Amino acid sequence: MGLAVAVFCAAVAPADQPTAEDLKALDRDDAAAQAAIDAGDLQKALRYVDFFGHEQEDFATATLQYGRSQRALRKAVVDAFGEKAWTETASALGVPRHDPDKARRSVRREGDVVFVKNAGAEHEVPYVKVGGLWKLSVRDVLLVALTARFGRDVKVEEADLHVLAGKMAKVVRKRADDLSSLADSVRDGRVRSPGALRKAAEALRRTAGA
Repeated sequence: MGLAVAVFCAAVAPADQPTAEDLKALDRDDAAAQAAIDAGDLQKALRYVDFFGHEQEDFATATLQYGRSQRALRKAVVDAFGEKAWTETASALGVPRHDPDKARRSVRREGDVVFVKNAGAEHEVPYVKVGGLWKLSVRDVLLVALTARFGRDVKVEEADLHVLAGKMAKVVRKRADDLSSLADSVRDGRVRSPGALRKAAEALRRTAGA
């Protein structure tokens, strides 16, 4: 990634687990963000993302668009082939499945950040509470990505996070476009079976380098 990476030993102070009220509010605010972007209201959706600078805003926008594309694909697949086909497609893509009872998600807190890992997800999603709203933390999303690649003892300068945000925005936006194209193919009948759908999903994941 061409980033100047410095290694350090992170010391994280122990913190209380999120309360049931915290999680209820987090789910409420997350759903509000999804509803806003699905309705095409980007500015309202961005209220539920914590970011700083235009590079992080670009990444936040791409992330919201990716979520919208993923939900649109899920609807197209379920309408065409049923819920089981979506489960298989989500697995092939490496994205979390729809899990309405939240039974299989894990939740933990580090300092002010609450990390949620949904069923089928590869990585945790970090949220922070700002101004009474639970917001996706772009800074911590980027740190999660770096940790996944370089290990927990990695740290970068704040300026490097902005550079990374700009680069990742392009990648995430491309993935969103790919999911949208696949959803169109399902709706138009160009993908004619769950088997063909799985192959298409696997091809997308290989192309994304996942």
